[in-house]
Amino acid sequence: MKNLLVATVLLAALSGCALLRSQVAVLHHLPKDLSGTTYAMIPFKEQEGRLEHKAYEEAVRQELNAKGFRETTVDQAQTVVFFAYGIDTGKGVVSSYPIIGQTGATTCSTFDGTPQSYDGCPWPTYGVVGTRETWQTEYKRVVRLDIVDKQALAEGNIKKLYEGKVVSSGFSGQLVQVLPMMVKALFEDFPGQSGTTRTSSQVTDHDAVFGNFL
Repeated sequence: MKNLLVATVLLAALSGCALLRSQVAVLHHLPKDLSGTTYAMIPFKEQEGRLEHKAYEEAVRQELNAKGFRETTVDQAQTVVFFAYGIDTGKGVVSSYPIIGQTGATTCSTFDGTPQSYDGCPWPTYGVVGTRETWQTEYKRVVRLDIVDKQALAEGNIKKLYEGKVVSSGFSGQLVQVLPMMVKALFEDFPGQSGTTRTSSQVTDHDAVFGNFL
């Protein structure tokens, strides 16, 4: 796994892309065969009418349909899907890295040890000549997806069939830039093994915000 992460980081660096890492945790009681399971997506009140939410909702819809779910009306649905997301205000992170420069020069001499001076001599030597600090803001982004039993909900009870949570930390404070990839991370292994947490690493063509990371 470590070698895979190193290779992914190198790929992102060489291609001029950025890397997004996410932690995905799931709990569920869904069957392996999800074909034909009907659902309806219901937004929370604060999400209603927002264009940003509609774009995120469409990303979830496409993933659910690709897994065999079938969207229908609330009256006919077997399940109801709730989708939430957020980003914090960020925290300051200080990083340091070495500065490479000329540290001196080597003395040139003949075979008998006599010092000589000619074109290209003395030869310069290079090494670490100092350090530089950078200050960045690191943000925590969260995506949650809940699938509940519609019949139980209609009776006033909440019977969750699936809980998925994706958390990523990085230097992009634009949720619109990272959320579609976080949704993809959630559905990479869906529904997945209940009670587990896995790491997802995705290369994107977005410009890196700091180093090679989003």
